[in-house]
This record gives sequence, C-alpha cells and structure tokens, in this order.
Amino acid sequence: MEDHFARLTIPRRPWLDVEELKHRFHELSTEVHPDQSKNDSEKSKAALEQEFAEVNAAHQCLSDTKSRVRHLIELELGQAPENVQSIPAAMTDWFMEIGAICRKVDAFLTKKEQQDSPMLQAALMGEGMALNDEVAEMHQKLQAELAKIDDSLKALNPDWERLDGVIDGRAGKLPLAKLDALGQRLSFWGKWSAQLGERSIRLMF
Repeated sequence: MEDHFARLTIPRRPWLDVEELKHRFHELSTEVHPDQSKNDSEKSKAALEQEFAEVNAAHQCLSDTKSRVRHLIELELGQAPENVQSIPAAMTDWFMEIGAICRKVDAFLTKKEQQDSPMLQAALMGEGMALNDEVAEMHQKLQAELAKIDDSLKALNPDWERLDGVIDGRAGKLPLAKLDALGQRLSFWGKWSAQLGERSIRLMF
C-alpha cells in the first residue's frame, strides 16, 4: 500500500498546512524532476520519472482534504474505509434544503429553455438572478461547514502526534471513528457543493 505521507516525508496527520505541503512538494519535485536526468542512462531516467509520478500522486492526494482523510484511515486500518451510501441523520435537514433549491433551479431552467421569445427570456432574468443569490447563500453555508470540519481535523492532530514512531496497536489508540465521520461529512458537503456550483453556472447563461 502506497503511503503518500511517507513519500513526501511528512508525518501522518488529519490536517495539513496547505502552504507547507506545497513547499515540500516543490522541494521534492525539483529533486526528482525528469529534466535532472538528461545525461543519465535510460534506466536512471525511468526511475526518476517514476519517482516524479509518485511525488505528484502523493501531493494530489494529500492536498485534497477528502482524499487525505480517506488515505489516512486506509493506512491506519490496513484497508480502505467503506463507501457510505446513506446520509448521516445530522445532515438530513441539509439534504432536504439543498434538494429543494436544486429542484427549484431545475424547474426554472426548464421553463427558461422552453421560451422561444427573447423578450420573455429577458423577463425571466430577474427570477434567475434571485435564484442564483439563493444558491450562492447556500453555497456559502456549505463552505462554512467545510471550514468547521477543517478545524475539527486540526484538533485531531495531537492524537497522531502522540503516536509518532509507534507501530503496534496504533489503530486502537486513534480516533478513527471520529475521523471517518468527518470524512463522510466531507463527502456529502463536496458533492452538494458541486451540485450547487453547476446550477449556479447554468443560471448565469
């Protein structure tokens, strides 16, 4: 199992400083960039290209919060966490509210697309702008929730710090259930945020 934390030589943590991660990535990617092997043998070039690909993959995984959380759980458990299909009870109200907004936008877009008259389409512009404001407001609420999750992940870092260098029995000493719950929320927040973003774009055209 590939350990992306080890590949970038940074300790396993639920939360990572984005700028520090970016700095470490640039350091390593410069060291193993294929351009460094212009005068080397084909075997050396291939090895460097492989290292460069691994560094890129590690950075892509760890720079995305959802991917990082899932990867960390997989490393600690020795297997990938289950894909959760059902919405956590605490998020049901969010699901209902976002679903209602999406249905309202979809109905408006259908009505707008059925109008052949430019004048009637222009008359719908105000309604579309109001809907877009509603979508933007909900999107901001989602971003605020994502920020809270980021804070929660940061608060878990000391649990991992205390186990730096410990190998045996790690999984039983870490709050993996709490981390998994945060990962589930991230998954739904991300999906709903994308749905709102897609509808916002369609409302602008």
